[in-house]
Amino acid sequence: MLLLALKNRFTKQIEALQQQVTSQEIQLVELQDLLANSQSQLESNQQQCSESQIENEQVSKQLEHRIKVAQEQFNSQLQTIEQLLHQQPEDKLYTRAQKLVELGADIAEIMRECDIPRAEAEMLLSVHRQKTAE
Repeated sequence: MLLLALKNRFTKQIEALQQQVTSQEIQLVELQDLLANSQSQLESNQQQCSESQIENEQVSKQLEHRIKVAQEQFNSQLQTIEQLLHQQPEDKLYTRAQKLVELGADIAEIMRECDIPRAEAEMLLSVHRQKTAE
């Protein structure tokens, strides 16, 4: 009787252990599926990161080129400005006189403001009138 009771008890324990093993096998399969999905997603993310990195490198190269071009243009404009600043004083006076003529100044005002002789002021007015007449 005692053996029969022990047998029933062990049978129940064996059945419980088999159920646990079956349950754990199911969990193991589910975990393996999750791991496979996670690995797939990781590979996809790595591919996207790689593509983004390549795109960023291309954009960076384009921006570096644009910066270089902008610097060259800036340097060119700076040289032009420096050349204008270092012009002969006479050039500045004649440029100013030309602007006064365009604004409608008379000979006396041009002579006074630009410190040029009367003949040159008259010549500037004459040239301006010829240009506007054309």
